[in-house]
Amino acid sequence: MADILIGLGGTGGKILKAFRQRLWTEFDSSQRKNLPIEFIYVDSDRAMLDASDVSYQTIHGNCVFETSEFVDIKTHSNIDAIFANSKGYPRLMGVLGNVGATQSAVCPIGAAADQKRRAGRMLFAANIDAYLSRLGRAVQDVQKKEVGGKINLHLFCGLAGGTGSGSIIDAIVQTRKWMFEHNISEKNGFSLTVFCQIPEATPQPNWDTGRYKANGYGALLELNNLFTSHYNMEWGTRVSTPPYDVSTNIETGRIYLTYDNPTPQNVKNGNIPQELNIAGGLILYTNKNDFGYSVNNPIQLAGLVADFVYSRIFSPMDQMGQELGRFYTFENLSNNRDEYDETADPEEGSPLPVRTRAIGSFGIKRIIVPETELQEHIAYTLGSSALLQLKYNNWSNTSGYREEAPSFDEVTYVRDPGRRGSWKLTPEHMRLKQYVIDSDDKEKWNTGDFASYWNPCVDRWAEAAKGTQHPFDKLVDLCRGGYAEGFRSVGVENFYRDKARSLDTYAKQIAEGVEKYLFREWSEGRLALVSVRHIISELAKQMREQALECSEIVIPNLDTKINEFKGIINQAKEDVLNTNIVKRQIIFGNRFERATHYAKMLYSDMTERAAVEIFTKPLLENLEQRFNDLNSRLIGFEGRFDELYKFTKERMTALSDLETLSDGENRDGTETLTDPIVKFYNRNRMKELERRLNGDHDRMGTITDSVRSSIVDSLNSEGRFTNVTNLSNNTVSSALLGQVFETIRTFHNDLLVERTEKVLDVPILERLQHKFGGNDMALAKFAQDIIQASGAFLEINQNEIQLNNANTPAPEVGKNILLKRVLVTLPKAKDPALMQFADELKRKLEGAIPGGSGASVIVSTEGTRANEITLMIVENGFPMRAIGSLPMLKAEFDRLIVSNPANSIVLTSEGKAEDFRSLTALPPKTPDQLRAEVMPYMMMALGLGAIKFDTKSTEQWGAAGEEDIFGESDIVSWGYSKFTDMAYDDRLIEEHGKETIRIAREALASRLQDVDPAALKAIQDKLKETDAEFMATVGKVIKDENPTPKSRYNDFVNWTMAAKKIIGEYRPQR
Repeated sequence: MADILIGLGGTGGKILKAFRQRLWTEFDSSQRKNLPIEFIYVDSDRAMLDASDVSYQTIHGNCVFETSEFVDIKTHSNIDAIFANSKGYPRLMGVLGNVGATQSAVCPIGAAADQKRRAGRMLFAANIDAYLSRLGRAVQDVQKKEVGGKINLHLFCGLAGGTGSGSIIDAIVQTRKWMFEHNISEKNGFSLTVFCQIPEATPQPNWDTGRYKANGYGALLELNNLFTSHYNMEWGTRVSTPPYDVSTNIETGRIYLTYDNPTPQNVKNGNIPQELNIAGGLILYTNKNDFGYSVNNPIQLAGLVADFVYSRIFSPMDQMGQELGRFYTFENLSNNRDEYDETADPEEGSPLPVRTRAIGSFGIKRIIVPETELQEHIAYTLGSSALLQLKYNNWSNTSGYREEAPSFDEVTYVRDPGRRGSWKLTPEHMRLKQYVIDSDDKEKWNTGDFASYWNPCVDRWAEAAKGTQHPFDKLVDLCRGGYAEGFRSVGVENFYRDKARSLDTYAKQIAEGVEKYLFREWSEGRLALVSVRHIISELAKQMREQALECSEIVIPNLDTKINEFKGIINQAKEDVLNTNIVKRQIIFGNRFERATHYAKMLYSDMTERAAVEIFTKPLLENLEQRFNDLNSRLIGFEGRFDELYKFTKERMTALSDLETLSDGENRDGTETLTDPIVKFYNRNRMKELERRLNGDHDRMGTITDSVRSSIVDSLNSEGRFTNVTNLSNNTVSSALLGQVFETIRTFHNDLLVERTEKVLDVPILERLQHKFGGNDMALAKFAQDIIQASGAFLEINQNEIQLNNANTPAPEVGKNILLKRVLVTLPKAKDPALMQFADELKRKLEGAIPGGSGASVIVSTEGTRANEITLMIVENGFPMRAIGSLPMLKAEFDRLIVSNPANSIVLTSEGKAEDFRSLTALPPKTPDQLRAEVMPYMMMALGLGAIKFDTKSTEQWGAAGEEDIFGESDIVSWGYSKFTDMAYDDRLIEEHGKETIRIAREALASRLQDVDPAALKAIQDKLKETDAEFMATVGKVIKDENPTPKSRYNDFVNWTMAAKKIIGEYRPQR
């Protein structure tokens, strides 16, 4: 079989999304491409096409809708333009109706269809070709994958809004018409099942913008009309009128599903042959089930619908699968699809269908071992602890890794000499006394203190200068030359200016070196991320302080020393020059040696000053900026880790009841079985396992190493704190649910040896066996509890189910009304002991249904999901009047129309509210109502001789037979000697009412049977004569019997006047 899922509006879209999420989770892309499943999403809003919405992410990719699957009915549709030129849209004329009145009621249109059903239908109708085109492609696509297979169409919408509720009628009839026109038969070719969510009793405040509940009732009116508008020769045109056909080119044409005589006039009347179902049926549901359990989250409710449909699509066609299929497609209803007009007289013609019973609902209960959620919870629980280690690295023997920064002395850490040397942040590196970058080493300039360069140079130059005529000047010139050009082959200032041109390179290599060092310390678990940031913050601070120190202390101190040294050298020269020649020779050696000594110190400090001013200070400023940038990146890293930590916490909400578990409390989920999804596992054991692992330093160390390794690998940052955007939620999920969980599973198996103690990897049947094995009574009670707690998502009014209406067979629950099945799927067991336990559970379930409920239980032991027991509740065969919330919906519908008659248009998608039959059965007429209807005819029958007094035998009044040749007739006594007493016998009126009306009409017709129907004067004359005859007879009887009290007399006056009116308005037929 093939399946096409069609979602209308927001509700329909949510159901399709939930179905796709499960499909994408359970099938990878290679498997999905072979599945004969297609999707059509129709909406006036594109919000659900956002591929960046993380909820579309599944284990097998992004399941967002393809553009080709979406039918946009608003972007290119202008309702104002349609109203402005209504004749230009002949297909829409039936929907438009009285254009002025409809425009006034519908416009303006706000968001989506603005909760206006008429607007929603106009938008859908205006785009019907796009919808049918997409439907045709979907059919072709599934037929290619499932050649010759039956196509199951599943249509979803909500009835409270404007888009889905407004478009539902056309979606049904146009889908059915397309199948009809393409010769795809309902018997073997396709089925169409329609899911409609009816409005909640208490919607969320922002949902109801004024017509929420009333829209639901309006849609139900039209759906009932649609499902009862089938035609046969006997009913003729008396049946409900089919809806307008928005794809026909015949203006105001109605749906016409026959090839017999499709004249324009016949098409305008419409025809849905009785042998064709417009759809299998309607599955109606709301957010509250039989047991009062409410699903207030619309996404969760959509998920339950999707799960039900998913089970239908993927159920094996065993006994249970076949029964589900029969109920799902309403094949089980056979001849009980309609209720008939309870006010009709079968003697006057076959009563018409007025209320469909092709109505059903569903419920689904999944008792699951949430293995995936258990895995996720423990993985994310321990993963969140690992993230705390990465950020804080603050271990507690009692609670594991803490969510707070540890005590850490970053100042001492930064000032460690060995560490500063490895970071190349020593003064020697800052002044290029040591190599910093690779090109420094290639240049092979001398390293070490500047004195190691200047001392030997000055000594050589001093030796050379001694023999010259002006040794002091020569020494100064040689030193100046060495400073200007000789230092490291280019001169001091040239060297540092050249290096300053590569300042970014130096700063980059130093900063990256520090960063990689700290990254390695963090990635190997020795440093916390917050400690790294504190270290970098401290380094940035030190760089700023050292740069300021250069300007305010180092350079001024060096300038002082330089000036001092220059003065000493100059004084030595002056001492020699300012003495006589004899003394000059004595002091020269001493003074020249002093000048040489201070020249060494001078040029060392001058080099130091040049280095600091030209290179060191700018380098420090550059490094400060780089460390500040790195600090900002680290803040981003911390923020991302906070987000990841929050993400891991959020992913644990699936098992939120673990957080509310009290110490020592032992719960496994079977305490409350009314929830649609019962999660069966031992909460206490799960919590204890997480606690034990979280507090185990060695095991947590292994887990943290694995998480850290995955994170570092995902960064792909070459050992730096970059590419933080690579740290996606998926990265963490993949790590935690992959390698990390396998490590956790190993620890779990080491700690919990006995099968009865295990938390993970124990299938549901085995868990149930551990709980109930050997306790027959407990197992029987469990089976009974889950059956009785499995409710459909529609509250049924049992009084309406039991109501016996005329012209429809008396209700027999489970046979011709409210048919119900509970379909249970147990996992297939292979172990002999488990097979025996499964058989016993099956017997208990089959015997658990309450007697007299009209339901039965079918159990399959061939389930393919080892961790799930599924109960599906399917019920159908009941009318809309049995919906518990219908009176509430109708009250709101009526209130809005009374408050503003224009709502009669807005709340319906064609015509007006009064055009549709009531969904409730009319109660039988009261005796007074029946008396008011029958007595005018009884008076007429009396006056025209159809009721006479039997003077010969009974001396009672009764119905007179035909007169013989002598004017005599047989009289069938009605048991009264006074005519006026008969009027107040309720039983007589009920038993002889139809007969009275018949004989009165026959008597009147006989008076005018010889009058030409075209001879108006002759008719009037005959009617006057008849009226006179009537009054003479009636007057005599009333006068003779003189009914009392006065009120009774007045009754006869009024009935006589009503009879005179009937006589006066009578016209003979040709």
